[in-house]
Amino acid sequence: MSQHSGLWFGSDVEILFSGWPLGHGYFHFFLALLLVFMISVVAQMYAMTPMTTPKMAAKSIIPHAALHGFRTLIAYLVLLCVITFNAGVIIMVLFGHVAGYIGLTLYLKYNYPAPMAITSADDAKA
Repeated sequence: MSQHSGLWFGSDVEILFSGWPLGHGYFHFFLALLLVFMISVVAQMYAMTPMTTPKMAAKSIIPHAALHGFRTLIAYLVLLCVITFNAGVIIMVLFGHVAGYIGLTLYLKYNYPAPMAITSADDAKA
């Protein structure tokens, strides 16, 4: 594998693991792109969710720390994918982040709608 000085297209790239999908054909390359897409969807969804609550109990610090470590691991994996400087991989990361944002936003909008203020008939006339 040769060094590239900028963004480039091609299927001869190593993503996350040494020797994969390099030399395994286009099926493995597209499988790697799908993996990159899914990792970036998860990274965006984790980035949009709050880590703590205002009244977090002291006994829940360990699970929250483990979740924070997992969130950091996912973000680091996305970073490792981007530094291949393969334009196809970078495009899949961007599409994954957009899909994660749209998916979580629509999920929250339709499953947890914002409460509406109830106004009385007297307030509407005033």
